[in-house]
Amino acid sequence: MSAREQIITQERPVPTRRVARGDIVGFGLKGVSILRNSIQPTTQFVLADFGQNAGGWRVDKHVRLVGDTNGDGLGDIVGFGDAGVLVSRNNGNSFSPASLVIGDFGSTAGGWTVDKHVRYVSDLRNRGSVDIIGFGDGGVLTSLNNGNGTYAPARLVLNDFGYNAGGWRVERHLRFLADVNGNGIADIVAFGENNVIVSLGNGNGTFSAATAVVTNDLTYSGGGWRIDKHPRTLGDVTGDGRVDIIGFGDAGVYVALNNGNGTFQAPKLAVKDFGAVAGGWQVSKHPRFVADINGDGRSDIVGFGDAGVYVAVSNGDGTFQAPKLVLKDFGYVAGGWRVEKHLRFVVDLTGDGAADIIGFGEGTVWVSYNDGKGNFAPVKKLTDDFSFNAGWATNNTVRWIAQL
Repeated sequence: MSAREQIITQERPVPTRRVARGDIVGFGLKGVSILRNSIQPTTQFVLADFGQNAGGWRVDKHVRLVGDTNGDGLGDIVGFGDAGVLVSRNNGNSFSPASLVIGDFGSTAGGWTVDKHVRYVSDLRNRGSVDIIGFGDGGVLTSLNNGNGTYAPARLVLNDFGYNAGGWRVERHLRFLADVNGNGIADIVAFGENNVIVSLGNGNGTFSAATAVVTNDLTYSGGGWRIDKHPRTLGDVTGDGRVDIIGFGDAGVYVALNNGNGTFQAPKLAVKDFGAVAGGWQVSKHPRFVADINGDGRSDIVGFGDAGVYVAVSNGDGTFQAPKLVLKDFGYVAGGWRVEKHLRFVVDLTGDGAADIIGFGEGTVWVSYNDGKGNFAPVKKLTDDFSFNAGWATNNTVRWIAQL
């Protein structure tokens, strides 16, 4: 699995593989519905659980993800509930009833809360099945997959990155997983109070001591970066298989290139646009992503502005071409899209290695397919299901794009 496939962020904790068809997985009021991306996509209701009315799941209490828990190549449903972590296994054409796999990482079992603790599933050992990792009060805890979909007891593997161990706060500090040194193992990349910090994965579910890789920049007190103003993410902008750091600041897009050994160069202003001041981009109005839109293996910038979708193509050296308006839709003015109502994703829906655009609109889910070279077709209807008017509001439902 390449570095680009392993990037897990708080905004996008269910990564879509770079070359594969992305499916829709929705956690609705009555349970789980899916839409497999095919020639004739059809919505299926697959499980009366993991929903607000089916099991008592709440957006502000319970994390719901997708991951392969038993190494069969299929995406299973993973939910962090009250009693712990529950899994419903994908059987290819159906899903099994949910079962408790570990009595921890839950709101009651362990005291884990959405507003204090970050939880992910990720293949921490590069074995083909996901482990559980949580940033708790005392630091980082992991529960390793036994290889058959069962899990070992949670253990504390790092006394850092926690609510009490280091003073990490969800509203100030970001914590991601990605392979920063190209060895195929997920590492921790965290935006702390003053510095960007990396803790390298040891390949056995433990992590090395935390090391500052960018000092006094890209962080809350180091540069004045704010979660509600300045998105920060990871992506391979050079195509070398290792992730770089991308920050959308006031003056535009900043890039800190990866040196290849787990350290990074100082951030440089790469695009004088897509920023809070440079362009007037706002988190409350304008989603911004990094994704490969032309299939060259490098992450480009994709922004949903007022007038539609803008793209800045990577030059491969940490700089980007001038932004271009590629689609007059999916924007705040162009289409009336709203962050609080309408989800938008930039993911590969066709399996050609280039990202497409999918938006969950007011009454319809719309797609714009990429021709593989960065040219986007006019938007077309995918389905009326999973839209706002079909009962999918962001305050009580969850929708992801994942490979099932």
